[in-house]
Amino acid sequence: MSAPRMNKTAAILGFCTACGFLPPAAWAQASQGYSDYRQSLIAGGWKPNVGYGLKTARGKPLYKFPEVVCGPTLCNAKWRDPQGHEKVITLIRGLDGADHRVAPQ
Repeated sequence: MSAPRMNKTAAILGFCTACGFLPPAAWAQASQGYSDYRQSLIAGGWKPNVGYGLKTARGKPLYKFPEVVCGPTLCNAKWRDPQGHEKVITLIRGLDGADHRVAPQ
């Protein structure tokens, strides 16, 4: 990860920690990339809720993954476990093509 990206991620995490949104121990958890985490969910029988994410006029997902909706710094991804129960996963938005990071849940 380049220095500017790392500094922005650190600033976001620092702000969230200072405001009480993230406990200090959560910093280490926020380093897992969503692409890897996503693959582990699929391997565990989870299914992405592809109807949740935004789509272009041609029906293609607006974001890299069809289950994700993003704001300026945070994203949500909706998943269903093997029994059909829904779970929302919060992500820290990847900037300049970087992978999203899984926020502490």
